[in-house]
Amino acid sequence: MKKLTIILLIIILFVIIVIVFYFWAKRETVNDKLSVVSYADPLKGKNERVISVMTYNIGYLSGMNNNLAVASQKEFFTRNLEKLVYHLGQIPIDILALQEIDYGSKRSFRVDQHDTIAKLFFPYSLKAINWDKQYVPFPYWPPSVHFGKVLSGQSIMSSWELSNPERIVLKEVDSTPFYYKAFYLDRLLVSVVVQHPELDFLIMNVHAEAFDQATREEQIMKIYQIFKEKRVHYPVILMGDFNSSPGSGEKAIHLFLDDPDIGCAAASAGKVAYPPTFSSENPVERIDYIFYTKDCFEEIESKVLTDFGTISDHLPVYIRLKIK
Repeated sequence: MKKLTIILLIIILFVIIVIVFYFWAKRETVNDKLSVVSYADPLKGKNERVISVMTYNIGYLSGMNNNLAVASQKEFFTRNLEKLVYHLGQIPIDILALQEIDYGSKRSFRVDQHDTIAKLFFPYSLKAINWDKQYVPFPYWPPSVHFGKVLSGQSIMSSWELSNPERIVLKEVDSTPFYYKAFYLDRLLVSVVVQHPELDFLIMNVHAEAFDQATREEQIMKIYQIFKEKRVHYPVILMGDFNSSPGSGEKAIHLFLDDPDIGCAAASAGKVAYPPTFSSENPVERIDYIFYTKDCFEEIESKVLTDFGTISDHLPVYIRLKIK
């Protein structure tokens, strides 16, 4: 009987520890999920009708190890950040949208990747947090590779001032259990007005659901609806990681691809209608896009950039647009 009591106490203690850990680990650490950041002595602010725009899911600079149970090495992340900075400096970029960028996560050695990039190239920027947890127990095994504290999101960086920021949380996956949702990221549509000297326009940055097709299609349909609504007030450039390829059989992405009023960057390259962006090591599918309103912007050139290599598991998409 005494032995049974001891076992019961151990079980109760274990359950209490699990419950306490659960509520502590899922706790958010930042109150302000959306913030506009400005740096002194603007580097650009030029008055030109041609603008250069790029979108890039940088996968927190984890390369092809993204979401794999691989022990992180600080030197690896430092080199990838240095490579990213180098390549960003080789091409003109006026507007940059980034997904999966860390703002001080344990998995990327608590470096604020946003500040490092923005301070070098962009006087104005926007941080939108979509993943804020005290401790994320993923990858599940072994515990030594857990992400731990995560503070990550979607950034927009600009040569011109930004205003009217908005953070829209997209539909979550209904079928996942409560404990999975407790540690999962928010899927966001982030927007901000760029105050260009010639014409104010809206930049939108999206990171759609990756693992559940039905939810992803609902999200993209909602994004399309918002795109059309916003277009009434501003010219729009929408970009990001849609996690949906033209040949997948998913219908929602074709709302954008088949709309005659919406342009798509890097929409053809010889026999390849949509040059692939994923994975960077062996690109086989297009899931990253830049869409724009044709009546206000004229495409000069666009392409999927391969020079960035495997500092992320995605490749960036780049376009130069002329304001009509």
